[in-house]
Amino acid sequence: MTKHYVVVGGGVSGIAAAHYLREAGAEVELVEQEDTLGGRVAPALLDGQPIELGGKNIGRRYLLFREFARKMGQTDFEPFGINSSRVRPDGRLMTVDSSHRWRGVRELMRACPSSDLLRFATLCARAISRPENGYLGSVRFDALGEHRDDRPLSAYFSQAFSEAVLRPMVVRMNGAEPDEVFPGNVGTNLRMLLDTYEQPKRGMRALFDRFARTVRVTRGTRARGLVVRGGRVAALELEGPGGAREERTCDGVLLALPAHPSAALLAPHAPGLALALGHVRYFPVLVVVARYARKVFSPSTRALVFGPEHPLSNAGAYGINALDVVRYTFSGRTARRALAAGTDVEALLRVGEKLLGHHFPVHPAERVASVARRFEPGLCAYTPHHARLRRELNAGLGRLHGLQLAGDYLRGASIEACFRAAKESAGRMLRNR
Repeated sequence: MTKHYVVVGGGVSGIAAAHYLREAGAEVELVEQEDTLGGRVAPALLDGQPIELGGKNIGRRYLLFREFARKMGQTDFEPFGINSSRVRPDGRLMTVDSSHRWRGVRELMRACPSSDLLRFATLCARAISRPENGYLGSVRFDALGEHRDDRPLSAYFSQAFSEAVLRPMVVRMNGAEPDEVFPGNVGTNLRMLLDTYEQPKRGMRALFDRFARTVRVTRGTRARGLVVRGGRVAALELEGPGGAREERTCDGVLLALPAHPSAALLAPHAPGLALALGHVRYFPVLVVVARYARKVFSPSTRALVFGPEHPLSNAGAYGINALDVVRYTFSGRTARRALAAGTDVEALLRVGEKLLGHHFPVHPAERVASVARRFEPGLCAYTPHHARLRRELNAGLGRLHGLQLAGDYLRGASIEACFRAAKESAGRMLRNR
């Protein structure tokens, strides 16, 4: 008899989980509270044209995602690469580009102590020694976390190195400062740093639309609670448009949500699981994409990172062929203070334009259109001692049958890490039926 599973959450993790369950022959329904799929990829319209406000860079090593894209008919990618500049003390720009990455990295590190360079090189070697070391839960980085996660990553490096090298890496991926991340988790960041990137030519929205034709997708519907009978998840309570509620009977539920919404659903039935998930940290981020009347960047200089004193952490070209479109990211501690104080999007965008305008031709008067999204709960910064979290989750899942979890807190926040976690969770669901 064909099993029927419900996946909650239409972000990358939910899409991946539904895909793998369907491939195994199960009947799958994907439930998403928004009207569009994609989660933090955040499909949107800018001046009538489809864009993504969130992640859309696809690493060459994203093997699971690329296999999924191929099966959905998406095979056209265009190079993008890592290209990021920062301001030198003398006011000139210094650029790190993936085409000559290590030359730029050496330049960044020139003013840093040799002990920092050795320690960082050791971490990089650990990250590339085996593919799994680029994900949360690897043996090597779990062992490092067991001995080093009592202190944040910044405690092991100088302030100069933390600001020049570590901060751009962690504030971009996790919305966190170097004193808010931990050594045992940094393999995920190093994997991102050491990869080379492309973007789908037709964007992610087209890919998600094709996927939506392969499974049943229920949009605009919120999961209100789990129905547990005899120690097993037997149904899901849903609330659709207009507040109409219904129970969806199923053979199992896979929660592909950020940790905190999953914890809220689990609290009445598995308080230990909910407590463990509550320890996962997220940091809010605001993304604004704006189009201007002329090109802002050049092909050789496509992004600028800013220091911790500014609310703007990064401003970069939307694509290698979209140099007139700027993606502003407001993240990190200073940005959080501004967001918590209620600073509106237009005010923050003008701050960003002023900062970027010191080095590139950008001015509010030349802004043609813009679109913004504040991500809540935000970007995942994991937990220290990640192996302990996994043990707690595994123990809790063993006591509540018909339930699995997927999400950015399991294997990492990258698209590929979410696919890996979803594939593993779908496999456990099928094995434990």
